[in-house]
Order: sequence, then structure tokens, then C-alpha cells
Amino acid sequence: MNNNKKLYIIRHAKAETIPGITDFDRALTSEGIEEIKKLALKLAQQISLDDNSVVISSAAKRTLQTTQIVLDALKEPSFAIQEEPSIYECTYKHLLSVINKVPDSVDKIILIGHNPTLSDLIEYLTRKPAYLRTAELAELELDNGFTFEMLTGNTASLIRTIR
Repeated sequence: MNNNKKLYIIRHAKAETIPGITDFDRALTSEGIEEIKKLALKLAQQISLDDNSVVISSAAKRTLQTTQIVLDALKEPSFAIQEEPSIYECTYKHLLSVINKVPDSVDKIILIGHNPTLSDLIEYLTRKPAYLRTAELAELELDNGFTFEMLTGNTASLIRTIR
């Protein structure tokens, strides 16, 4: 049985563009809500959350909305979300430093954030070209024996992307 740790990276769903609303405060469009619901249902058929799971989300409105839809589909609507304001408009190296703080006991992380940072992180970790579209997920598996604290460049494999 494969016990390697998993990192599920999700780009937020499509968000509205309304004059006068800051980028940080943009909400999901109805199309975005439907897209992320479809993705979340696919994810729910494959994984469940437990005490060895962590959900990390940007604090931007559209990302928190995306995260809540995912948790609802996983039938874990009150699962604790680790809100990270610092991952909004950050570099992939900063995002990696957030992941590196996750304890060894954690087996899976669901990370919801923004491009280009997420795609840059996937490329750095896997050495494979990547571009996440809105409401798309990349499933990464850490190399054998690696923990999230040890995660660095070229130490994970891109298993698949799901849209």
C-alpha cells in the first residue's frame, strides 16, 4: 500500500469583475460556483478528510467561497480552514514555506489559492510544466519518505489534474 503524502492544489473558481470592488473582495460568479461544485464532487469520490488532513486557503473572498464549496462536497462543512492572508499575491517560495510548517502527522493537504503562484509551485515541486485554470485541481504525491516539512524542488510527482 502506498502511504505517500498527498497535496491537492486547487485554483479558486471564476470570480466576478465589478468596478469598485477590490481584487481581494471579488466573489465567485454563478458559473464559477457551478464549476467548483462539479470539481468538488469529483474530489469527494476520491478522498475524505480526517485528523491527519489540513485545509489551507487564501483569505481572499473567492478562495474562501471555493474552499467552503469543497468542504461541503466532502461533507465536512465545519472542518477547520487554515486561512493564510499571506498567500494572496505571494511567490511560490512563500507558499512552500507555509506548507513546510505543516507537521509530520499530516498525510494530506488541500491548498486553495491563486495563479500564477499555484502553477509555479507545481512546476517547482514536480519539474513538470503546469498551468491551473480556474476550478482546476492538481494532485501531487510526495516522494517516498518525504514529509511536508521536507518538501522542496523536485520532491513530488504530479499524479493528475482534474477539472
